[in-house]
Amino acid sequence: MVAGGGHAGIEAALAAGRMGARTTLVTLSAARIGEMSCNPAIGGVAKGCLVCEIDALGGIMGEAADASAIQFRMLNRRKGPAVWGPRIQADPDAYRRFVRHALDAAGVRIVEDEVTGLLGPTEEPSGVTLARGGRLEAGSVVLAPGTFMGGVLFRGRERWRGGRAGDMAADLLEADLRARGFHVERFKTGTSPRLVAGSVDLGAMEMQQEDGPGFHFGMRRPLLCGPGYRMPCYCTRSSERTRAAAMRWLGESPLYGGAIQGAGPRYCPSFEDKIVRFPDRAEHQVILEPMGRESRLLYMNGLSTSLPRQAQMEMVRSLPGCASAVVARWGYAVEYGMLGAGEFDATLASTRARGLFLAGQVCGTSGYEEAAALGVLAGRNAAAVAMGREAVCAAPEGGYLGVMARDLARGIASPYRLFSSRAENRLHLRVDNADRRMLPEAGMWGVARPGDGDLLRGILDDAGAALRLLGSARVGGLRALDACRRPDVDLGGMLTRIPGMEAVREGTALSVALDERYRGYADRSTRRVAERERLEALPLDAIGSFMDLNEICWEAREALEKARPGTLGEASRVPGVRPSDLDGLLLAVMGRRST
Repeated sequence: MVAGGGHAGIEAALAAGRMGARTTLVTLSAARIGEMSCNPAIGGVAKGCLVCEIDALGGIMGEAADASAIQFRMLNRRKGPAVWGPRIQADPDAYRRFVRHALDAAGVRIVEDEVTGLLGPTEEPSGVTLARGGRLEAGSVVLAPGTFMGGVLFRGRERWRGGRAGDMAADLLEADLRARGFHVERFKTGTSPRLVAGSVDLGAMEMQQEDGPGFHFGMRRPLLCGPGYRMPCYCTRSSERTRAAAMRWLGESPLYGGAIQGAGPRYCPSFEDKIVRFPDRAEHQVILEPMGRESRLLYMNGLSTSLPRQAQMEMVRSLPGCASAVVARWGYAVEYGMLGAGEFDATLASTRARGLFLAGQVCGTSGYEEAAALGVLAGRNAAAVAMGREAVCAAPEGGYLGVMARDLARGIASPYRLFSSRAENRLHLRVDNADRRMLPEAGMWGVARPGDGDLLRGILDDAGAALRLLGSARVGGLRALDACRRPDVDLGGMLTRIPGMEAVREGTALSVALDERYRGYADRSTRRVAERERLEALPLDAIGSFMDLNEICWEAREALEKARPGTLGEASRVPGVRPSDLDGLLLAVMGRRST
């Protein structure tokens, strides 16, 4: 049984079904299953790789994004392919229709009701209680309530209960969990105003065209929309007028006025948070994103706010091209319940209740992609436990799903966003090899789709053929395998000049070449990990203040200063400290010891 029809609940229900379990999904509104409550996009840096992992594990997010895509961009191109971030701008209505069809095709039973609590004793619940339907018994339960659990919405001095605008909150579920002794914390997120497209002068903005429609997340079948379905986005920038408008109304901000107690997202702050935290920054980018082919609305990415309506209007109309803009939906913040450190382990199983699993924002995540990936793991493990099988962990060295599950189980201080720097093995965790990394996991976990075994064998056969051809061919006097390691070599162009390579899948051949390009870096990373493990007992007493360490990120400085770990090993277990921060910390300690 799955509670919640968001991205986590969808993937949990489908994963449980692929395991062979009869699955019921309970949601407050069946019509809003798969809703994109915030920006209408899937993917990004690290997130795009995670979507490919979801797809390899049999999930639906990648194919739904492909089928509803109106624009594609590859982020982070200034860096190497290992950290590129594919991102698809989606049509929310088309996306929602696609995932609903997938649920129906999988035979998932959908019940429109409110989950009010667990059924039976806390240590071993036997299902859930419903507001209208009484009891729903189940061998295991996945809680994926998103921002609905105890949700409160804020806009200036306005307050109302809800998981998002127009929907009710799941207050009774939070109350039940608190009464049973669960440690419920409060997090906060927010969304931006939506504008009527016809009221905006798009000619005064910079048009953002797509990088090309050839990319697709789904590895089994390309579901690309035709050229007539593609749409551009438009970029504008805030000015001193925008900042001044926000500052005039800052006294009515629920965030700065103390009405919101929950921690907000560090890496996707509200506009008022930006101007307070970065007072010297003259402008901030705002991207107007279409809400679909048939929609008359534009989403204002970069202008998330919970300021009063008048403040939002002044801010919006200060932007170039928006002098006459009409706001169709106002921005707001939402504070909601989540379960803190120690309440679940890396399998996403509750540490208090056998057969209870958690996924999505109830675990502390902040994005569609993170929620969906956790849904796959939670749904798989919930089905396994219900059928008398073992739950599994996702390995951090093998994929971003494992990195995220490990980090969340350790505990977090604010809504979690995935970054490539959170992974020790990030040069290996790439979009291009997600199929070779995760399809074997899908088979071992039992969540593979029919035909995935044959797909994997074909990919591995092609990878072997590509490696043999690279080892035997010569390019410019060099063995092709050695040429792969030279950063000045165009791998795509080189592959086209190797006889026999045309018979190999283009994506697989390039992926094998990238394995060779990054092999030296990956080996060095492995040695660094081993060195850190050897030096776990290294004392940190030479560091007076972690806040003064420029070698590590600001999030890690704050976390370390608060925790004051005594050794490098203790620092590695502090929530918010990334592998790259540990390398910087080690350098800082050694530098101080040598002076």
